[in-house]
Amino acid sequence: MTADATNSTLPANGTVLAALVLGNLAAADAFGLDASRLRERAGLTQELLQDPDGRISAERYVALWEAIDQDPRGLELGLSLGKNLDMSALGVVGYVMQHAPDVRTALYCLERFNHLLGDGVGPNITELGDRVALHRVEPPRLARLQSLCVAAPLGTVTLLRQLAGLGPSEPVALEAGFQHGPLPDAALTDLKAALGCPVSFDQPETRLILPARLLERPLVQPNDSLLAYLERHAETLQAKLSNRTSLGAKVRDLLTQRLRQGEPSQAEIAKQCGLSERSLHRRLREEGATYAQLLDEVRSTLARLYLQDPRLAAFEVAFLLGYSEPSAFNRAFRRWTGQSPSEFRRGG
Repeated sequence: MTADATNSTLPANGTVLAALVLGNLAAADAFGLDASRLRERAGLTQELLQDPDGRISAERYVALWEAIDQDPRGLELGLSLGKNLDMSALGVVGYVMQHAPDVRTALYCLERFNHLLGDGVGPNITELGDRVALHRVEPPRLARLQSLCVAAPLGTVTLLRQLAGLGPSEPVALEAGFQHGPLPDAALTDLKAALGCPVSFDQPETRLILPARLLERPLVQPNDSLLAYLERHAETLQAKLSNRTSLGAKVRDLLTQRLRQGEPSQAEIAKQCGLSERSLHRRLREEGATYAQLLDEVRSTLARLYLQDPRLAAFEVAFLLGYSEPSAFNRAFRRWTGQSPSEFRRGG
């Protein structure tokens, strides 16, 4: 079962979103740990943390969790984080997950885009008949951090309950395995009760086993806050279109609606227009446009709108525009404006 669990080491130059580190520090502080001391021990200066949209080296992120793990209440904090995790902690990725049709789509969305939060984090998904494994091989330095390692699968169970609308007594996981050694009795009891499944330790990988039928479960009514936000921007874009009856205008509308689910293909848009891909290409050419040009125009317009909202990090804007890598968005934005996204924001 573990043959394809490939994420066994942290990337040599890996980074983690600064906002994620700030969230960990805020949770530690609220829990009663000395956040200033934790920050100092991890070498996290104010300069490194001043930009939530910045990136922190994976080395310092791990050092923070090593400091947490060494605190007498560190394990208790990890359990608390896992039990109380909210979709909002995943930022725009979490909101997009909420708009997936079912649990399977939401989980694969998380797998695909978890690197936006941090390199070398997040589980692999392997479907095994009537079971599904969320698993990864942690490097030894991470595997021994009990506070961090219990928070991740426990947080996943918490999110799955939210997505699928499951009550606290309804089963989610079939089993959980951890690479580190056994927990103290009180923490073990707490973990078993929260996971609702058998747990084992000293395993070759960290894993959470789910019943395959759970992936088919439709999501509950999603949080509409981001959807309404995006629709307002879509309306702004649509108001700028001079010819509402052209095919190009219809393609722009469809692109605006679909980008937050990933970059749509020309074939997908053609199908929604009731045309073949060749006919779409021909009719757009008659209007003096191409699919690639319209996609670029929509992204350029929405990028400027999204970046005006300080609540959205630049990596989240990239996600909403259908880019799988923030670097691709940064290159495109410089081509559109001659500036980086951060320079654009500083200029108002």
